[in-house]
Amino acid sequence: MIHLRVRTVLFYLMITFSLISLLTGIILYLWPHGPRAGRLLFLGVDRFTWSEWHTYSSLFALITIIIHIIINRKLVKLYIKWAIGERLD
Repeated sequence: MIHLRVRTVLFYLMITFSLISLLTGIILYLWPHGPRAGRLLFLGVDRFTWSEWHTYSSLFALITIIIHIIINRKLVKLYIKWAIGERLD
C-alpha cells in the first residue's frame, strides 16, 4: 500500500514539475528581447526569476522521472522487450 502511495506521489510530482517547466519555458520563449527586456515584469516577476524557476522545475522533473523509472524498472524492462519485439515468456 505504501509503495502505491509513493508511486502516486511521484506521478503527481512529475506532472506538476513538468507543467511548471513547460509554462515557464513558454513565458521565457515569448519574453521580449532587447536592451530593456530584463527590466520587464510579468505577473510581478522579472526574467531572471522566471529563468530560475524554469531551471529548478526542470531539474526536479528530471529527478522525479529518474526515481519513477528506478522504482518501475521491472515494468520498463517489459515495455522495452515488448517494443523491440522479444517474446515474453
